[in-house]
Amino acid sequence: MTIRYCADGEFELKCLFSLVSLLTMAGCAAPYSQFYHDNMRGADITKDRRFADAPSEPVVMQGKNPETDGQSMAETGYVQIGYSSFNGADVNASGAVRQAKIVHAHQVLVYSKYTQTLSGAMPLTLPDTQTSTTSLNGNAYGPGGTASFSGTAYTTTTGTKTTYIPYSVNRYDYLATYWVKRKSFVLGVFVQDLTSEIRQALQSNKGVIVTVVVKGTPAFQADILKGDVLRMVGSEEIYDEASFGKAIRPYAGQQVVIQLIRNGTPILKEVQLDRE
Repeated sequence: MTIRYCADGEFELKCLFSLVSLLTMAGCAAPYSQFYHDNMRGADITKDRRFADAPSEPVVMQGKNPETDGQSMAETGYVQIGYSSFNGADVNASGAVRQAKIVHAHQVLVYSKYTQTLSGAMPLTLPDTQTSTTSLNGNAYGPGGTASFSGTAYTTTTGTKTTYIPYSVNRYDYLATYWVKRKSFVLGVFVQDLTSEIRQALQSNKGVIVTVVVKGTPAFQADILKGDVLRMVGSEEIYDEASFGKAIRPYAGQQVVIQLIRNGTPILKEVQLDRE
């Protein structure tokens, strides 16, 4: 690739800078937006009364470990609504803030991890002018006699000359997670489907495992713990994560007995649920 010339014959260094930018960013003009993944499947969270209103400026924090940070955020009542993930060079975190405002996030956690250094050389072609000199001398003959002469002739040729500019660019894996604060929880747990190992241990396919207990919620007050397997809410049986919400919803605002298994032992918990 060569550098193009302006009308007056001067090369444009800004073209070189643009080339470096394209190389380092691989075409990502706004990577936090371009590589955003929506966990809410397009739902408008501003119309969901379960969530608090977004602040005018989202809180930005440097994350340490996505897994442990996510656990801490969930325990304090935050829900992850999406994330951005990409590889690039020298990306400013301000892009994560702009994306947080677009999706109405309350907090955004940003991460970066060095992956590799790209090195090489890019061609830079510039105007090149060369002048050659020719010495002339000799004798001239005519009616008036003989005369000697001498002189110098100059010949100018134009062309181009290519040099190579070395570059070295550090690249990083970037991650940003976007969170909103939930105002209330009916029970106050995050759950997931049973693993095959837990099904085998229980000798049952039914139930969900508690992955997070939100502080201050009915589940927290009733001493439901991470790792408990929830089997029934009142008379509603829990089959999987999809059926969990349907089992809880009819009892919102009521006192209900929850059947769970902890370390292989069945336990009954009487819980006063909050309203949704």
